[in-house]
Amino acid sequence: MLFNVSGPIVDTDRQTVLRPSLWKYRYAFVLLPLLGILVVYQLAVVLLLRKTLVLSTSPFQGSTLINPYQNWTGEGQEKISLHAHSDEVWFTPERHSVSEIQSEYKREGFSNIAITDYGQISETENPDYIRGLEWGQNIKKRHLLAIGIKKSFYDYFPVYATRENLNWVMDRMKKLGGYVIIPHPKLFDSFSREEMSAIGGFQAVEVYSPFGDDPKILDTLLSQGRNVHCMASDDLHYFSETSIKGFDQPAWKNIVQTLGNQRGRRGESFLRYIVTAEGRKDQTSVLASLESGSFYCVKKFFQGAEDPKVPRVQVTKNNTIQLNAKERYLEIRFIGQKGEVLQVNPDTNQAEYTFQEKDSYVRLEMIALTGSILSNAIYRSHSNE
Repeated sequence: MLFNVSGPIVDTDRQTVLRPSLWKYRYAFVLLPLLGILVVYQLAVVLLLRKTLVLSTSPFQGSTLINPYQNWTGEGQEKISLHAHSDEVWFTPERHSVSEIQSEYKREGFSNIAITDYGQISETENPDYIRGLEWGQNIKKRHLLAIGIKKSFYDYFPVYATRENLNWVMDRMKKLGGYVIIPHPKLFDSFSREEMSAIGGFQAVEVYSPFGDDPKILDTLLSQGRNVHCMASDDLHYFSETSIKGFDQPAWKNIVQTLGNQRGRRGESFLRYIVTAEGRKDQTSVLASLESGSFYCVKKFFQGAEDPKVPRVQVTKNNTIQLNAKERYLEIRFIGQKGEVLQVNPDTNQAEYTFQEKDSYVRLEMIALTGSILSNAIYRSHSNE
């Protein structure tokens, strides 16, 4: 005798409803685990890759004055550009080639240039080339420049980095031979003055940038006894239309630049740069000038203008700063602790200022007819450096 055993009751109508409803969330089943992995990864590197620094908070002290320009000889000057981007990075193929950038800057009288592409060192085979890279892919544009660095390294903080993480990155850059610069701090307020006061490892701040000029940032740091240098650069991404028309670009690059609204821009090339002493233009000499602060930062007021002439700055035995220039400046300013304007000399090519007991450092700003010039600080120390 066969027993009629009933099987499980299946609600076929419910099945047909559930399957499509779950199917529409199929992407979430993939993305959520990936997002979880990213969060765990980011938390891990944030906790592991960090460096705590003890930073100076008191003004420079000592009876010796350190003048970074004391050993300048000759009357010439070398124009150097230290922040430009090329098409060497895979996700920026519409930008200009290294050869195009170098030829344009050479035509404008520049002695050397560094291509600072994102995450990599480009054009490494050229022995006359200044090596560099720009670190940071995060949305807030918290980037770092390393000039003279020997090799690139992975960005472990694609989303977020604490101040201690930034200290770790800058420390690694310096260990790899890099001179570390904070670029475009005013872009998206990526580095506030408070934050720059709380992190260490950088040696210069881009106070002349297409994304905002602010030399007073230097006074915040110098007043704390931190010998941070100025930096001026084009942060070149695209040349002006006049230059682009002279390039032998493929048709696809012209189309991409047009669609991306890169064509027709005014361009910020040739306006912001540093000046080193005569003959100091190869990588080794430029790095030595950077490390010692023996360079000036220049911002020209408009393209095609004559280059403003940088001065000769000496310090006498009685602690008097003597400035002499081949150009008559509209104004010379001596600036001290916390940005105080100590003295102003109008319409002259010569000026003197004697260090007072209250002065911990003095830096100079020269306003010429075609541009402005910043010096690095002359500061007090307990011994010669």
